[in-house]
Amino acid sequence: MQIFKLIMKKNNSIKNSDLVPVLAVLFGVIAVFTGVIVFYQVSHAPRVKNATTTVTARESPAQPTTRQPSQKVDASTYYAENAQELIAVTPAEEASAVYSEKAVGKELSGRGFGENPPATFAYEMDGSVGEETPIDAAGAQEHPQYTLLYTTKGGDYWNISVCGDCVTAYPVTYNLEYNDGAEVIFAEGESITAYDSATNSFYEMIPKPSALLVKHIPAITAEALEQLTAEEIDKR
Repeated sequence: MQIFKLIMKKNNSIKNSDLVPVLAVLFGVIAVFTGVIVFYQVSHAPRVKNATTTVTARESPAQPTTRQPSQKVDASTYYAENAQELIAVTPAEEASAVYSEKAVGKELSGRGFGENPPATFAYEMDGSVGEETPIDAAGAQEHPQYTLLYTTKGGDYWNISVCGDCVTAYPVTYNLEYNDGAEVIFAEGESITAYDSATNSFYEMIPKPSALLVKHIPAITAEALEQLTAEEIDKR
């Protein structure tokens, strides 16, 4: 994630309008611990879909169109190095709490995110990955993770992730523009859950603060995020 902060901070100032085209390509890689990591098997796909664990982003206007070599790290090694406590590793087929497209749409709408662009998914329950696809409001198909981009009335961007039954909120604008330390993410509990398609497993963990700083909020809702300006995030 630090690579994106360096790219963005090369500009003298960052306007919200300038973030829009960049967010389109960062959307799948901005929350390293929340399951949008695609490991080595994706690097062999015809189209660059997501970042490897070393955060080599997909091709975009903000970066060269030729992919650069990167070191590939498997999920178990990555999380062992970056988790303060690895609580559980659960194969996706054994997970008891996974949302269908219909259910996640209802869940996010109930949290106040219904007026935003629809949530999307890229992963199937067998670990395969495809195009990022908007959910079907009536769809019964389950997926290990969904993501949604929320824009506050003040123009701040947040990435909402539903990974298994874990909901997290990543303050995109804050981490790109104001944060010089470890990346910040908001969660409703002490732990967060990530999904890795290479092992087709969920990883529940407490990240090391040096890797990802988890800040707590009672409920991740649109109303709550509207109150979390950069100044408010700094206070927490």
